[in-house]
Amino acid sequence: MIDDFENLIEKVFNSDVKDILADGRFGIEKESLRVSQSKISRRKHPESMGSPLCHRYITTDFSEALLELITPPLIDKSAGLTFLDNMHHFVSHKIDDEVIWPFSMPPFVQLDSEIPIASYGSSNLALFKTTYRNGLAHRYGRTMQAIAGIHFNYSLPEQIWKSSLFTKEKVDSKKLRAKMYFRTLRNLHRMNWLVLYLFGASPIVSKNFLNNKQTGFRKLDGHSYYLPYATSLRMSDLGYQNVHQSKLAISLNSLEEYALNLKLATETKCEDYQKIFQEAKEDYPQINSNILQIEDEYYAIARPKSSSDSNQRLTTKLNDTGVDYIELRSLDVNPFQRIGIDLDTVHFLEMFLLYCTLKSSPSINNDEIEESRENDLLVATKGRESGLSLSKNRTKISLQNWANHILDEMMPIAELLDHKTSTFTGIIAKTRTKIMDPDQTLSGMLLNKVLSEKMSFHELGRTIGEDYKKHYFSMETSKNSEWSLLEQESADSIKKQVELEQANEQSFEGFVKEYFNESSCNN
Repeated sequence: MIDDFENLIEKVFNSDVKDILADGRFGIEKESLRVSQSKISRRKHPESMGSPLCHRYITTDFSEALLELITPPLIDKSAGLTFLDNMHHFVSHKIDDEVIWPFSMPPFVQLDSEIPIASYGSSNLALFKTTYRNGLAHRYGRTMQAIAGIHFNYSLPEQIWKSSLFTKEKVDSKKLRAKMYFRTLRNLHRMNWLVLYLFGASPIVSKNFLNNKQTGFRKLDGHSYYLPYATSLRMSDLGYQNVHQSKLAISLNSLEEYALNLKLATETKCEDYQKIFQEAKEDYPQINSNILQIEDEYYAIARPKSSSDSNQRLTTKLNDTGVDYIELRSLDVNPFQRIGIDLDTVHFLEMFLLYCTLKSSPSINNDEIEESRENDLLVATKGRESGLSLSKNRTKISLQNWANHILDEMMPIAELLDHKTSTFTGIIAKTRTKIMDPDQTLSGMLLNKVLSEKMSFHELGRTIGEDYKKHYFSMETSKNSEWSLLEQESADSIKKQVELEQANEQSFEGFVKEYFNESSCNN
C-alpha cells in the first residue's frame, strides 16, 4: 500500500509507468482584460464571440471586460498552445479597436465602479453568476477582481491508474486518484514559492493598489509603483486577499476533510458580510453572507477539480465523481509571449507536478500551511533579493539552495520524459541559470525593460498589446485551424443561452435553494 511518506520516483524507474509519463493531459484557462487607450473597456462582451454563459472556450471571469480563454484538455502540449494562439487570433478580430492587456495587474483605475461586472443574460444561472460577482465586488472591491492570471490544469496519464505502480492497492480508483492528487496538492503548497520566483511577472502595480501601510515601493511613473525585488505582487497581500479566508483551516490531507471544511465555510455566517445586505442598492448584492458564498470563492494556489460538467456545486462533484485533475492558479500572465505562456513553461510545470505527485508528501498541518504562505509572500515581494532565505520546517534555508535541491530531485523525471530529445533536461539547465541570476526571471526582465527604456507601465502595456494585435491582424483566418469551430461554438452558445432563458420557470430564490441542496448550478 502506497503511503504519503513514500518516494515513488525510484519505483517509476522500475515500472511500466516510465513510458507513459509524458501522456498527462493539460489545459489552460487564461484571463486577460480588454482595454482601450490603457483603460479597462466598458463595452459589453462582443456578441460575435458568442454567449459567455454557454461558450465552451471563450467566456468572461469577474468583469465583462475580463476575458477567459479555455483550451480543451490535450495530451499534445504544442497542440494545446496552438489552440490558445488560435483563440487569441479569433478574439483579436472580434474586439474592434481594443487590445488584450498583456499584464496580470490591471491598468490604473480612477474609480472602482468603472469596472463593469460580467452579465450573462436573464436565466437563473446567469443571475446566479452575476450575483456571485456582485458579492465579490462588495467584499473585495472590483479592482482586485480585475487581476488576471493563468490557471494550469493537469491530470496524470490515464494509464497510470492501471499500471504496475498501483497493482498492490486495495482501494477503488476514485479513492486512489484522490489520495494521489492530494499528495500533489500538499507538495504544491510547500513549493509554490518556486513557481512565483520563476513565473511571477507582476513586480509593478498601479497606485490604486497601495495605501499608506506599504513600504519599500518606488515610483515608476504617475500611476505606477514597483518593488525592486518583487516577482508576483499579484500573489502578494496586495493581490488576492481576504482577511476572513486567512482564518480558514481547509485541510489538504484528504478529499473528505477538504470537502467538509470547504462546505462548512459556505455555511458559516460572517457579520461583516451581513452588512452588505443592509447597505447595498442591488436586489441581489451577494448570494449569502457566509464566509464563502460558494466554494469557488476560496482563493488557493491550487485546487482539486472534477471534470464533471454537471451543474452541481464543487464539493458535491468532488464527493460524487472524485478528483480528476489539479488546477494550479499561481501563474502570472507572461507579457513576453503573445498567448501569455510558452512551451518551456508548460514542460517545466508538467515535470513539477509529476515531481509533487511522486515525492513523499506527509500530512500537512496549519502551521506548515502558514509557513508556506509566509514563503510565498516573501518570494512574491522580494524573491530576487540577493541571499534571500526561506523557512523549511521552521529552519532557514537559502532560496538558491532549496531551488537547486528541488531541481536535483526533478532531474530523474526530466530524464524519463526526455526519451529521444533533451527538452526536459535542457529546461532544468535553463532554470538553474534563472536561480543563479534573478535578472533572467520574467519579473527581472520586465522591470529591467521598463527602467532601461524609461517607459511607463501603461505605455509598455499598450505597446505590447498593439504589437500582438498587429500580428493577429496580419494572419489570415484561413491559417487558423480553429476559426470555424470557434464561429460555430459562438453561434451555438447564443442558442443555448436563449433556450435556458425560455425554460426559466423557477424563481431565483428557489434556484439558489436547490443549488445548496446539492443539485443545481455551476459557477
